[in-house]
Amino acid sequence: MSQTTQNDQLSFDTVIIGGGAAGLCTAIRLAQKSQTHKKDIRICVLEKGAQVGAHIISGCILNPEGLDQLLPNWRQMDTPIKTKVVKDRFYWMTKKHAYRLPVPPPMRNQDGYIVSLSKVCVWLGQIAESLGVSIFPGYSAHKALFGKDGEVIGIETGEMGRLKNGDKGPQYQPGVPIYCKQLILAEGCKGSLTENLINHFELRKNCQIQNYAIGLKEVWTAKNKYYQEGLSIHSTGWPLDHKTYGGGFIYHYEGKIALGLVIGLDYQPPNIDPHGELQKLKTHPFISRQLDGEQCIAYGARALNEGGYQAIPQLVFPGGLIVGCAAGFLNVAQLKGTHNAMKSGIIAADAVFNHLQSPISSTRCTNYQHTIEQSSMYRELKKVRNIRPGFYRGRLAGFMNAAFETVTFGLSPWTLRLGNDAKKLRPIADYPPRHYPKPDGKRYFSKTDSVRLTGTNHTEDQPCHLVIKDPKRVIPINYAIYGGPEQFYCPANVYEYIKTNQKVVLQINGQNCIHCKTCAIKDPGDNIEWLLPQGGEGPRYSET
Repeated sequence: MSQTTQNDQLSFDTVIIGGGAAGLCTAIRLAQKSQTHKKDIRICVLEKGAQVGAHIISGCILNPEGLDQLLPNWRQMDTPIKTKVVKDRFYWMTKKHAYRLPVPPPMRNQDGYIVSLSKVCVWLGQIAESLGVSIFPGYSAHKALFGKDGEVIGIETGEMGRLKNGDKGPQYQPGVPIYCKQLILAEGCKGSLTENLINHFELRKNCQIQNYAIGLKEVWTAKNKYYQEGLSIHSTGWPLDHKTYGGGFIYHYEGKIALGLVIGLDYQPPNIDPHGELQKLKTHPFISRQLDGEQCIAYGARALNEGGYQAIPQLVFPGGLIVGCAAGFLNVAQLKGTHNAMKSGIIAADAVFNHLQSPISSTRCTNYQHTIEQSSMYRELKKVRNIRPGFYRGRLAGFMNAAFETVTFGLSPWTLRLGNDAKKLRPIADYPPRHYPKPDGKRYFSKTDSVRLTGTNHTEDQPCHLVIKDPKRVIPINYAIYGGPEQFYCPANVYEYIKTNQKVVLQINGQNCIHCKTCAIKDPGDNIEWLLPQGGEGPRYSET
């Protein structure tokens, strides 16, 4: 499907960065339109994972609205979407008890399916390729290329084969320029190229700061008597304190249990360890019995956007646009974003198709922005805009505010402001040490044990992709004031404080990184820059 220019450079009509749900749905819809209207539109998807799905992790209960629009006959196809939700349960957790409460209306999943989003994306990738889409896994989009008027005209892939000292190694390969008429950013939460272009074009100047959470997930075999196919459980309360936003989920599907915990990154105690909190969750009798005799077969973690409506940036820039979780379309009240990611991809494809057929020479696909703002998904996000910031004052106040917003259908005349997650941290002196279950390698795991389940891999002899912008801040600020929060919030043991020659130093184990992006969000001085490693590296998820 690709063609080359006179300089032997790759060129497409549309280049999509990211092989997740949003990017693949964009590609499929654009290919469908191309075939229906007999237009030769060349489409490329660039995926930094070693294969499609390798970096994809979500809960995930899939609302099929977007899929119904894209592939109306998908239920008659051979898909990895097999388990319909048959029971919803919601619990308030204390240390020893689980009190069942009515399921909040936004969290009811009677039309949803419990899936591995990684497997769904593999399936979507196969459909895209069958329609003629060129998918290049193992290549990262390192930087944007600009035209004479400042518009984006393509990207350049990352170099490969540089040594740790920066020199070119024997396997060195330079980055490859790929040109396009429209660049579609579908990198997901905190995508590197997306954030660079948002800053370059000042796309956030008319919106509020984004809020984030970290989601962690384990997948277990499920054979004991407590397994119930299609059971969806959500919880609030313990093990999190009343000021820390978040909750647990347990999904029963296909002879497996997905167990996870989501924690808002606006938490205050600098020694909260999300991985440790997930291990602690498994000590609860209600959860422990569901795992008796079972085996953990997968683990992963990822940051997610929670700011919603008021944190959506300008979506169109000269030469391209933003879709899916890269833009922040997650509905925090429903705990779902995949359906909106898919729908945004469909809207983007329709807009780009029309734009490519237009005789007008503008590089801005302005109709995309307009259509999103008139869409049902945009109205859906506006209705729940006050729910996430309503929890800034604690769990009880948050639930009271959420109930009010639900009853009034989000028609309150005000919009609450979002705060900076990293600035919510308080000094370590204000908090006692936290204690987590001792790893046994069977029920409770060390971070190193868990990382092994991700299949993550990075070539060690390459420049570290985690860069401390100002090393002089680390010990006197991060360590002395905040107790070294990166050693706690990182779910993969990337950051370690060690004593050497009677001094404390920060050691970065970049090979452990599972690309969750939490360090680029929660560092108290915004002092960590997450750069793209070589394409194809990182986790290799298959069950998440």
